[in-house]
Amino acid sequence: MAKHVHRLAAPYLAIDAGPSEPGEWQVVADAVAPPDGAEAESVTAQGEVAVDYAVDYAEKTLFHIAPRSYPWVTQSALRATRAMHRSAASRQGVLFLHAGLVELNGIGVALVGGSRAGKTSFIMASVLNRSGVMVCNDDVSMTALPGQDGVTGVGWPRSISVRLDTLELLFGRDEAEAIRSSLSHPANQTLMSLRESGVEPHGTALLYPWEYADVFQTKIGQSTRVDALVYLSLANDPSEIELAAVSPLASSELLGKHILELPNKHLNIFGHEPSPGSFERTRNALTALPSFRFRYDFRNVHQEVDRLADYLSEKV
Repeated sequence: MAKHVHRLAAPYLAIDAGPSEPGEWQVVADAVAPPDGAEAESVTAQGEVAVDYAVDYAEKTLFHIAPRSYPWVTQSALRATRAMHRSAASRQGVLFLHAGLVELNGIGVALVGGSRAGKTSFIMASVLNRSGVMVCNDDVSMTALPGQDGVTGVGWPRSISVRLDTLELLFGRDEAEAIRSSLSHPANQTLMSLRESGVEPHGTALLYPWEYADVFQTKIGQSTRVDALVYLSLANDPSEIELAAVSPLASSELLGKHILELPNKHLNIFGHEPSPGSFERTRNALTALPSFRFRYDFRNVHQEVDRLADYLSEKV
């Protein structure tokens, strides 16, 4: 199982054989019964089955309880491992941002925006255009280290949620269906029910990073220097298309709306509180970067990638 989790975590985390260090959190994913007094913890994401854990806080051990199918056990171990590391990063003052990160013709671009802002679609189109290298499509971490110039963005091993109409736009209907059918994330077995029920009219699929690399025949960047912030959204009408610079004051206000208060969507149980003001250096460095607002036409995403790339090459 460790080999499989390593594959899911690459290129962001390396899973090595051997015991954990004394005093460090550990995941127990085999059928070992948790001790008496372990506290129940459950993760329920939209469209997924509930994943149940038991937490032994005294021994810093997280037990995977259910479901017991192999795909869910490995997904659960990956999720818990990622959450532990992101919590540790948060304690060290790393800032987490609702943004994707891509190298666009060599320029490190943080695409800042909420759900359905078009971050993943834009990044995938940039990779197909051969102008982009994805570091991550969401929930990036940012650090401005003392004594070093600039901000570094780092990606994390998380499944890439992509709309089915995005896959069809990029690959055509038949190839998009073949891609969806080949994916191994266990939640893909139940996500289609969201479209059928009307909760998610477009439908979504989850790709592990290694599957994304295979489908797009590309590499994944582990980290990159951040050169610009782009506040991204989708235009509902061609008249709404916009590409313009944003002032430092406006950028600071927009950035504040997209800073993640918690390092993880789930399993914030490992201690994540940084010392007061510890990420202010990073926030200040981010607001000092060139910043832009970009509202783009989803239907012409390939052209929009080229438009932003050309614009940034002149401005940054």
